Amino acid sequence: MYTETWFLEQARLGNMYNACSTGAVTLSTVSATCTGLALSNPYGSGKLLVVKQVRFAPSTAPAGAAVVGLAVSPAVSVTAVTHTTPIVIHNAIANGSNVDTGVALVDSAATLPAAPVWLRPIGSVVAASSIEPGMYVDETNGSIIVPPGANLSLSYLTTAAVGIASITWVEIDQ
Repeated sequence: MYTETWFLEQARLGNMYNACSTGAVTLSTVSATCTGLALSNPYGSGKLLVVKQVRFAPSTAPAGAAVVGLAVSPAVSVTAVTHTTPIVIHNAIANGSNVDTGVALVDSAATLPAAPVWLRPIGSVVAASSIEPGMYVDETNGSIIVPPGANLSLSYLTTAAVGIASITWVEIDQ
């Protein structure tokens, strides 16, 4: 596991990045047709994406029970992700949007090379009347590393989830 000191040093060096949806997004179920948030690392990039944090803030009450979680590509693929709706990437050194964006790509809509598989849940609500969570936060702190040719996405199970999604990661040499 990486320490906060390590992440701070990587941010200072310009290796940390953030991306956030610019409006409410509807998460998709675990599917190659992905909506919500997808982080992808192009095949041959030579970088590992060390995920620090993933957040999802529901903006509407779901119609019923909803689970939000992380899904990962089932295998490394040389096939590129089709980037339908890119999300702006910000370097942690806040010198403007889309300046020094690194190698990773983030989308609110994309077609993945293959349907991802569930990795882990990050939050849930039982019914429309229980939208209390406010925000789901997964402090991954490096426990998820996305290699070249792979991706990580937010997905839902049972009932569609709508909200703001964000992700923070560090890019290191492979």
